[in-house]
Amino acid sequence: MFLHDALARGLVRYLTTEVPATQRRVPNDGERLQAEVRPGDVLLVEGRTRISRVIQVLTQSSWSHAAMYLGDTLLRWGGPHADAALERFGAEAGRLLIESDMREGVRVVPLSTYLAYNLRVCRPQGLSRLELDRVLEEMFRHLGYRYDRQNIFDLGRYLTPFHLLPARIRRRPLYLGSSSSREIICSALIAKAFYKVDYPVQPEVRGPDRGLLARHPSYIMPRDFDLSPNFQVLKFHQAAGQRLALPGTP
Repeated sequence: MFLHDALARGLVRYLTTEVPATQRRVPNDGERLQAEVRPGDVLLVEGRTRISRVIQVLTQSSWSHAAMYLGDTLLRWGGPHADAALERFGAEAGRLLIESDMREGVRVVPLSTYLAYNLRVCRPQGLSRLELDRVLEEMFRHLGYRYDRQNIFDLGRYLTPFHLLPARIRRRPLYLGSSSSREIICSALIAKAFYKVDYPVQPEVRGPDRGLLARHPSYIMPRDFDLSPNFQVLKFHQAAGQRLALPGTP
C-alpha cells in the first residue's frame, strides 16, 4: 500500500506539471463571464499540464477539464464547506466552481482560477429550479472525495513508452475513469449529477433489449458537453477586432 501510494504521488506530480506551447487564442471577457455565468453551467477548460495533453490526444478535443459553476450557492446553503470556502477565498467565495482535481480531489475554487485559460461554457437547457438544485446537491455530496487513483495509473501507463510495457498491459484497452470509483473523474462527476434528474449529456442509445440507455458517466469526457444537443454553447470572449491594451501603451 505504501509503495502504491508513493507511486501515485509521483505520477500526480509528473502529470500535473505544466508544459510549454499552450496557445492563448482569444482572450476572455472576464467581466461579462462573471456577470452572465449561472449555477449549473459547465465550464470547459483547455488545460496546460501533461495530463491535459493526454486527454486532448485521447479525446481529439481541445477541452481537457470540466468544472461546474456554483456562484454563491454553497454559501447560501451553508455548512462546513461553505465556512471553509469563505475563510479561504473571501469575496471570491461568491463565484465558485466545483471540480475534481488530481491532487486535491473534489473541491471548490474561484471562477477567477481559469479566467486566463481558453474556455467554453455549456449551459443545460430546460432544467427546472428543483432539478437544478438536485444536480447541485449531488455535486456537493462529493466534496472531499479523492480523485480516482486507477485513472492516475491508466494515464501513467499511457505515457510509458509502448515497447516497455508488458504484453498483457499493452493489450488492455485504456478508458479514462475505468475503475470502480468512476464518478470522481471531472466530467464523469458532472455527468453523474445530471443523470440524477434523468438529464443525459449525450443522446441515449438502444440497449440489447431495444430500450433506451444513457451512456455511463464513466465514458463522458469534457468534449461531450460541447457536442451535446442538451447544452447551449456560450463563448465569453473579447469581441473580434477589439484592441487589447499592451503594457506601457496609452
